[in-house]
Amino acid sequence: MHNLSLGLRGEESAVDFLKKNGFKILERNFRTNFGQIDIIAKEKNEICFIEVKTRKNFNFGLPQEAVSITKKKRIAKVALAYLKEKRLLNKKVRFDVVSILWDGNIPKIELIRDAFEVEEAYA
Repeated sequence: MHNLSLGLRGEESAVDFLKKNGFKILERNFRTNFGQIDIIAKEKNEICFIEVKTRKNFNFGLPQEAVSITKKKRIAKVALAYLKEKRLLNKKVRFDVVSILWDGNIPKIELIRDAFEVEEAYA
């Protein structure tokens, strides 16, 4: 399976999983000049910025291990841009990762809430 199609299948599976678990999807693939966020959703009173990582095996480690410090900084900048654009700076936010490991045609999905926090140095 090509990596792009693997990633797209992962994102579709993540959206389905999140909806089934009470999340309201606000945006998908929100882009700015300095990056993008896979999924922006709302759970209860929190805005959730969600990075989806998909793997078909453990050759390169766990999916969530691919969220590097550089990626976290980029996500934080894009999140701030989103919050400013939508005038949601007063809302509670968190950063989650959806980790997907494909076992044949069946995704094993794990939601990692509060996967990381944004330090002031990120913004």
